[in-house]
Amino acid sequence: MNGFDPLALVKKYLVEKKIDERTYHLITDRMSLIEEGINRIERITSIDYPHYYIEPNLLVATSDIEYQQYSLLYARTIPFCTLENRIKIVIQLSASLIMYGLKGTLHAVLAHEFLHYLSILKNIINLEVTSDNISNTLYENSFSDNEKTLDSNKVFKGDPYLQKLLNRKFANGFNDIKLDKKTELFWIKKKLPFQKIMIGDNFIKLPFSAMANTVVEDALKNEILKFG
Repeated sequence: MNGFDPLALVKKYLVEKKIDERTYHLITDRMSLIEEGINRIERITSIDYPHYYIEPNLLVATSDIEYQQYSLLYARTIPFCTLENRIKIVIQLSASLIMYGLKGTLHAVLAHEFLHYLSILKNIINLEVTSDNISNTLYENSFSDNEKTLDSNKVFKGDPYLQKLLNRKFANGFNDIKLDKKTELFWIKKKLPFQKIMIGDNFIKLPFSAMANTVVEDALKNEILKFG
């Protein structure tokens, strides 16, 4: 990962006593499952997984319309502009996902965010400046999320079981009742770090100049274009 430490924020929160040592070790002890999932995806696709990091804040999405309802955001694919006006992409994984998610859930989430990553790269390659519809409700967001990815059956055609996991976990947005219950019981009720965001703000607009400035290597470009 070229010196990029995915646990940097988690270590910072431990030093600042925002999380305790038990929480820290629960996260680090399960990182092998993340590495296993990433190796699985790289083996199937022959594409390197992007940089990722563990977010020690649990993101809780709400909307003005759906009173007293919320959605837990366990992972996001985040493109951003560098100082050189180029686009970099990083995947954010929630600490609670790492701690409480089953192996199949973790691999499905990693694969789903990888599809978002490839979709963003495809837009950069084609210089497609299309404005995604901003979801102002949790309900809308659960359905629109899958529309912003490449076809999982094409990308992961070498792993039918991973395809089944994705189809089950992301049928109508991400679904994992057991994970939600554990997160609410062991993270939210214990007052571990969380941050509320409005679902309509979970949106990043990329400038055309940064897209045009971003170079995607030919080998990676050719692999992505194979997926249609």
